[in-house]
Amino acid sequence: MNHKYRGTVVLGFVMGILATAACAFAAHDEIPRISIAELKKLIDRKADIVIYDAQVKSVYAKDHIKGAASLPWKQELEESDIKNLPKTKDAFIIVYCDCGPGENDSADIASQLTGLGYTNVKVLGDPSIRGWRKAGYELEKGCSVTSCPEP
Repeated sequence: MNHKYRGTVVLGFVMGILATAACAFAAHDEIPRISIAELKKLIDRKADIVIYDAQVKSVYAKDHIKGAASLPWKQELEESDIKNLPKTKDAFIIVYCDCGPGENDSADIASQLTGLGYTNVKVLGDPSIRGWRKAGYELEKGCSVTSCPEP
């Protein structure tokens, strides 16, 4: 193959990979965000909300927002995850991670939840759990049997 065309082919290949990666790690901007202050107010009011931590279980076990359950990111939620979700599809669900701007993991889990028919799902906006910690809001450590069971 001619060197001139090989460079074009390689460039095209790299561009294709980058485009695929961008789609795979899209921030799911269609999922509404909730601020740290808004979540804190809901918790203080004892609102009927379900909070999911999308980080790996070992990180969740170190500390997480008080009352949050572990729902680690995966490309596709499994039946074992789905059976522990709220029974009512209009449950107010908030998902968070520590992914930085775009909240990729939590936004992907939230998108999967909406795909399962949940209608009131939001993502805790960046700085998410880091901002929660910095604000000095309540965290808890460890796992309960239902929130962090070993596979």
